[in-house]
Amino acid sequence: MAENIKLISGQQQNFTVDQGYFYLFDYAQDNIIVKTDDGNTAFSYPLDTLIANQVRSTEFDGVYFWSLENPDTSNNIIRQWKLDNFIAKLQNTFTYNVDATHRYDSTAFSVEHYHDSFAANASASGTSIQLTTYSGSSALNFTTTSGDGLTLHLGPNTNGEEEDVTVTGTITGGVAISGALAGGLQYDYQLGDDIHFYTHLWVFNNYDGLNATGALYKFDAYTGDYMTRYGSGAYNGVGAATFFKVSSFADYGTVDALIYIKSTNMLFINTGAAGATLPYYGSMVLENIYNDESNIISVVDLAIDGDNVYRLQKREDGGSGDWPQYNYDLSSLSSFISSISLSANPALIAANGISTANIDAYVKDQFLQPIVNKNVDFSIVSGDGSLSGGDVDPDTDKTDSDGKADVIYTSGTTAQEIQIRATAAQS
Repeated sequence: MAENIKLISGQQQNFTVDQGYFYLFDYAQDNIIVKTDDGNTAFSYPLDTLIANQVRSTEFDGVYFWSLENPDTSNNIIRQWKLDNFIAKLQNTFTYNVDATHRYDSTAFSVEHYHDSFAANASASGTSIQLTTYSGSSALNFTTTSGDGLTLHLGPNTNGEEEDVTVTGTITGGVAISGALAGGLQYDYQLGDDIHFYTHLWVFNNYDGLNATGALYKFDAYTGDYMTRYGSGAYNGVGAATFFKVSSFADYGTVDALIYIKSTNMLFINTGAAGATLPYYGSMVLENIYNDESNIISVVDLAIDGDNVYRLQKREDGGSGDWPQYNYDLSSLSSFISSISLSANPALIAANGISTANIDAYVKDQFLQPIVNKNVDFSIVSGDGSLSGGDVDPDTDKTDSDGKADVIYTSGTTAQEIQIRATAAQS
């Protein structure tokens, strides 16, 4: 992949994506810069509040932009911004300074956010909303740690009108709300109009309390208050994270997931099922590795738009040299063949023309999930790559529910190393 968005090295190691546009904080110019995928600047929004530190990670929750600053290895700053009348206006600042209990050193975080729609028309002055997806959801609590209700951002409606309302309670199929107009809605909404809201901040800290062992911290996104943390070395040294609704794992259905990159894996956490521990429910292999097939390319920020996974890094996957600027490399949430693993049982047989071995090929996607109902072609080559003796029967088989295709190999009459090759088409 050629260089693309071309972020200025050392100043713009952050980005997020929305509807094909790339948004990044440039602290040197105090702007949010909007770029197209070829590096051209489409627009910029001046910040109404100057920032003195490099932004290390950026998130977009559908309404607000969030930025993470890491002034040193002891303190973090998270800010919330909203684009309003061509200006990026600061909404909240949460400062986390080292104290007797915690030390903060993070370059990756995310905002737990949700996207819903009206399940029924709602009229101005109404005090309740029917939700399509999250009505009665056991994974969501519509109150904050301070006891106040979550803020829902409604719209825009067909007239381009939008507003914020506060949840005051739950009802059958939805929530009761309080708005600006006599306690109710200001505008009319129709079935299918958008609803956005957020709940928590998740910060990947290199410290667990004061110990440099790593922890995932959970904060109230309205007050910034500390809620809990999950200590693990898995959260140390994380440079990129995001939050996205994923449907790539058939066993779990659609899950709102906290996603982060560790080494060459993208890991998925179901925050809605969080309790004493955090449940992982999946992983996805990445190709962020040098051409030596050994060293790992660091990912400094992460964004997902549709099925596209954008990874901000300094080198192309498998590349031999660094880019002069930070750019994105792509992965996909759409399932595709990532690996085919072969095994023979037994692995050694007599070269007598009648001995046999079972040959199994396991076909998996990038989530290590089986590829089902896929034709796998088997062929035989000798150690030097030439066609060799023996036979496989049949030479094609279709994968089962475990992603396995199998054939029988019958030996030839010459003692030699035999290689059996399995191939499958992506389409």
